[in-house]
Parts: sequence; structure tokens; C-alpha cells
Amino acid sequence: MRSTMWLCVAVVAAGFMASASASASFCDTADDKVLCGQLVGSAGTWAKAMTNALNGVQKRAEGGKSVADVVAAKLPADVLPQTKDAIVSTCHWGYDNIMDNVKECIEFVKDDPTSALKSHLSAMSYSDCTDGLSEFNLSVPEATQFDDEMQKLSSALLAVAEKRP
Repeated sequence: MRSTMWLCVAVVAAGFMASASASASFCDTADDKVLCGQLVGSAGTWAKAMTNALNGVQKRAEGGKSVADVVAAKLPADVLPQTKDAIVSTCHWGYDNIMDNVKECIEFVKDDPTSALKSHLSAMSYSDCTDGLSEFNLSVPEATQFDDEMQKLSSALLAVAEKRP
């Protein structure tokens, strides 16, 4: 009975170590290895690791919709209407662009991983919105936080993309 129990413990531990080392191998060049490991999960192949990571980013990026929606309300009342419209439009476009890039990257992994995957991953940023705000000496903390998060996520995705066999 004891030997069976220890065998079960050893099998579970070996499985845990294998999944931890699998995500570690996809994330060993990531700036934020913990974040990368969370995105990759227990994937055993590059395609699965990349898909897991992209799906994780997509879920996190969905929160950017509320950021884009709140920008207009956060702008000072004295901002000219055309300026306000341009900034809000840019922020919505930035969010839509991130979501489109994630979806395209998922397709690249399935159909053609040697395509423009890295270019699309590099473009996953909300900086058009934050740059547009900065251009008018404006700041929306939620937009800045979302841009920072997207840069970290993009960096993690690029680390996994580099491991493509």
C-alpha cells in the first residue's frame, strides 16, 4: 500500500515537473517568466504554447474595451470636440487593432507560423492611444496601464514565438 502511494506521489510530481519545465522552455527568454508561464500553461508543443498564450492575451485584452470606452469621459471639459473625437477614435481603433492582431496570430499558428506572426505580435500595443493623449498633454491612467500591460503581454508572446521549431 505504501509503495503504491509513493508511486502515485512520484507520478504526480513528475507530471508537475514536466509541465513546469515545458512552460519554462518556452519562456526562458521572457522578461516576465511568471507571466509567460501563466499564459503558456502546461503546453508540450510550440503550437499549443503559442495558442495558449494568445488565448490568454485575448482574454486579458478584452478588458481594454472598457478602457477605450472610458477615455471620452476622462478627458477635460475644455478639450475641443474634434480633438476629443480624434483621441477617442484612436483609442477604439487601438483596442480593435489589438483584438484583430490576436485573432490573426491564432490563425497564423494554425495555418502558417512562418508568416507575419512576429510582426503582428510586435504591433500588439495601445501606444497609439497613449501617444495621442500625450500629444495634447493629456493622460488617462487606465489607458497607460492597459498599454503597459499590452507591452508586457506582447513581450511574453514574442518570447514564445522565438521558440518556434
